[in-house]
Amino acid sequence: MSELQHLQQRFMAYLLDKSSNIVNDIESTAMLSAADRLDIYGSAYKLRLKEAITTDYDKLASYLGDDQFDQLMERYIEKHPSHTTNLRYFSIYLPELVQDEAPFNQLPELYELACIERAFADSFDAQNQQFANLDELAALPTEAWATLQFRFQQSTQLLWLKHNSFQIWQALANDKTPPKLENVEPTAWVLWRRADLISHYRLLSPAEVTALELAINGETFAVVCEKLLDFFSEQDTPLKAITFLQSWISEQMLAGFDYQH
Repeated sequence: MSELQHLQQRFMAYLLDKSSNIVNDIESTAMLSAADRLDIYGSAYKLRLKEAITTDYDKLASYLGDDQFDQLMERYIEKHPSHTTNLRYFSIYLPELVQDEAPFNQLPELYELACIERAFADSFDAQNQQFANLDELAALPTEAWATLQFRFQQSTQLLWLKHNSFQIWQALANDKTPPKLENVEPTAWVLWRRADLISHYRLLSPAEVTALELAINGETFAVVCEKLLDFFSEQDTPLKAITFLQSWISEQMLAGFDYQH
């Protein structure tokens, strides 16, 4: 390792946890000591990390307010030092910290708001893929349906929520006063990015989320239809399943199909 590389590593160690002795290699000036000069870099580094967190969780920041969100960011930076050169992935564990640590875990909507924002970020940044279309569905041979599986866009995200957190998020997104927290029956939302490069979302019915979860997890169309019998009659089930499938294609959630030849 070169002397420069060694110096760079010690400087990085200082920025991460201040366990480095690099202060011995920094010259003091008439205006600032070596420690003060290093602190300028340390403070700037932390500010950049906080800027990245705020960018990824701006609605949560609005909901908590400046002081509490800054407290959350300080705790996150302390517990999850940056180990990646891509700031996009620095804050990915924030929902888990909110869920596990007081005082943030005393407000259950905070965890769900953080999950919503992470899902939107993951959806927006997902890898580009081709979009399946209805003509491809119509061209499938009859024998394909027995083993038909679906390839979903990587941007497709499913979220289960136990509170009215999405309504809170929507109010924050529209600069409105968020509603009070309410417990609700567990609801499922789907988020995905379309060709317009905008992340879309909608609430799912119990039947559709059952079908969608199975399809995302690699189950065949036959298995999906069988499970939908819990919601619809034997006569109505095939049409309902096709309707769901057509909507996933039209909404650009699907990347393609697989089946055994």
